[in-house]
Amino acid sequence: MFSDINTIIFILWIFSAISDYSYFVYFFQLKEYRWDRFRDFLSTEQGKHFTFQFNIVHRAFLIMVALFLPLNIEIQKIVILAILAINFIHDIHKIFKRKKFIKPAITLKSLLLISIPILLEVSLLFKSHDWDALLILMMTRIFILGLIVYAFNLMTDLIKKILINRARKKISQYKNLKIIGITGSYGKTTVKIFLDHILKSKFNVISTPKHVNTEIGIAKFILKTNFSNTDIFIVEMGAYAEGEIKLICDMVKPKIGILTAINEQHIALFGNIKKTQKAKYELFRSLPKDGLAITNSDNSYCREFLNELNCQVMTFGTEEEHKPTILVKSIEKNTEGGKVVVICQNVEIQIDSNLRGSHNTMNVLPCTLVARYLGMTEEEIKGVIKNLPQTIHIFKYGNCDIIDDSYNSNPEGFKAALDYITNFENERKRIVITRGMLELGEKSNEIHEKIGGEISYSTDELVIITPDFVKPLTEGSLSQKYRLEIKEIFEPVKLLTYIKNIKNSGSVVLLENRIPELVMKEIRDNSKLI
Repeated sequence: MFSDINTIIFILWIFSAISDYSYFVYFFQLKEYRWDRFRDFLSTEQGKHFTFQFNIVHRAFLIMVALFLPLNIEIQKIVILAILAINFIHDIHKIFKRKKFIKPAITLKSLLLISIPILLEVSLLFKSHDWDALLILMMTRIFILGLIVYAFNLMTDLIKKILINRARKKISQYKNLKIIGITGSYGKTTVKIFLDHILKSKFNVISTPKHVNTEIGIAKFILKTNFSNTDIFIVEMGAYAEGEIKLICDMVKPKIGILTAINEQHIALFGNIKKTQKAKYELFRSLPKDGLAITNSDNSYCREFLNELNCQVMTFGTEEEHKPTILVKSIEKNTEGGKVVVICQNVEIQIDSNLRGSHNTMNVLPCTLVARYLGMTEEEIKGVIKNLPQTIHIFKYGNCDIIDDSYNSNPEGFKAALDYITNFENERKRIVITRGMLELGEKSNEIHEKIGGEISYSTDELVIITPDFVKPLTEGSLSQKYRLEIKEIFEPVKLLTYIKNIKNSGSVVLLENRIPELVMKEIRDNSKLI
């Protein structure tokens, strides 16, 4: 009888180990295995739910009770079997509820982080032949994984230094290669896409791929890329801490630097906005004397230390008092592009654009300055700008228009998307679906209250899909005099049902920040991009 129990215990135990470690690694991977980002995640409502879930707290309580009870071996096995059975039922219920098994993206690192602790548990258990050891291992899985992640990070740091050094030596061999660095709290990916498109009309250009903006990612990309026939290398530079952009600059040696903007994005990681500013300015302070720094003169944090730079400086903006190189005089808004009138060197220029969203003007202008600096004519630049790739993607889902801004996660981008949605017909219902914005630190509530007010003004319905920012978004919305219906839909399956129900409502729907994958799959599979 008890040999059968041993087999059942082993099967359930293996299932629980795979389920636990896959789930834990998923969240570590989501935060790029960084302790600072993971720590910030734990401070959110979702993070608190993660901490106090059954697999961490409730199961640990059951195990502690089992450990302190004076049980003989036979009864102890039955108790362990009961705990594992409860665990199994709980995990199966979660899978059916979410309609998927939560696991990380399959990489060598994620597979190792799942398999190493499981193998460690197996070896310790078979070596000790102690049932108490099995219970203790189950109770401490999150800590075991944390230690392994820490050890991996130490090894990764060593590998990172080796790769960065190799990448630095390789890129330094291309003496005629012009390198452009782009950083900022938001907009850097869009600027990279636009700049790549504009410059490719005249030069051979290589840009870092989507989501590649860290020192290790850039180093790997350099090592696998042939720059022999390349004129320009555009490097997007991201950072969560001081020194990270400098590390990238020391590797690639940019001659041109673009700082898009500085705001509270990731302030929970930097500590305060002055530290964010210092980190972003590492790009400008790395430029050579014959280099070029380009930034947004409307942003006080961007323009504050420009007078300290040794290189040439160009700016763009809407405020004449700061004397930008390119002054925006007027912007014509609509859903399918528009016209921008700017003044450059006392000459008024009209730029026709196909881009959705008036905010994209501020993403095009630094690209225009770079193109002019590199010798492109006004007519060449204006011709390419007419056909820039769209960054606001709209899906025709039934007779709904769905604006996919789910990659965005910053306050300015959110406001810009809300401004764009007002261009649609007033008689159509306007809906915002969002989880809110992460890593805004102590200003998070204040920013979300302001966004709630903007939502109240621009739209008819707000759907909040995680509990993290329900209170500030609701309070901000209710503080306005506009009528806004607020719904809370925290379960992905219920959100999927909601999406299907509004498919033929004729609404305009804005998806802001991360949206559950099963919802995005439904939209992608049953709509067309327009």
